[in-house]
Amino acid sequence: MTNTVPGTLRVSNDCIADLAGYAALECYGIVGMAATDAATGVLQLLPAQRLRRGIEVTFDGGSVVVDLHVVLDRGVNVASVSKNLVDAVRFMLRRIAEFDDVDVRVHVEGRRA
Repeated sequence: MTNTVPGTLRVSNDCIADLAGYAALECYGIVGMAATDAATGVLQLLPAQRLRRGIEVTFDGGSVVVDLHVVLDRGVNVASVSKNLVDAVRFMLRRIAEFDDVDVRVHVEGRRA
């Protein structure tokens, strides 16, 4: 049996980014998160410990906006993987952080060769 506790839940952007990153890594076709070095313009595949560097979390009105910069596996359907990724991240943020309005944007930065 669950009890309702009065109060306000505050979730940090880093926590949201971590949840989104771990949901992304569970999706088929996602190799990892990506970050582009501003100085050199070189794409870098991020290790699991630095997922949040490839994720941007902002708030637009009452909704949470999550921008995911990902690297996809070779030979996968970009549209299918992107849809699955959006659904997985929305589900995770609704279930864990209790956000109702989540806008997930997928930026495919590259594909594994």
